[in-house]
Amino acid sequence: MNAEIQTLLSLAVVAIASVWLVRRAFRKKSGGCASSECGAISPEVKKLQAKLRH
Repeated sequence: MNAEIQTLLSLAVVAIASVWLVRRAFRKKSGGCASSECGAISPEVKKLQAKLRH
């Protein structure tokens, strides 16, 4: 494989990875602790949050 082709392929791989990472960083996150399905919060805290909302 000649040096020019290798350079172009490596730049293409880096560009694709960069685009993927940027899109992933700015994508709207769903689920997690923003919803009611967060495993990091104990059931007692969830009940308290529900009471405070009402």
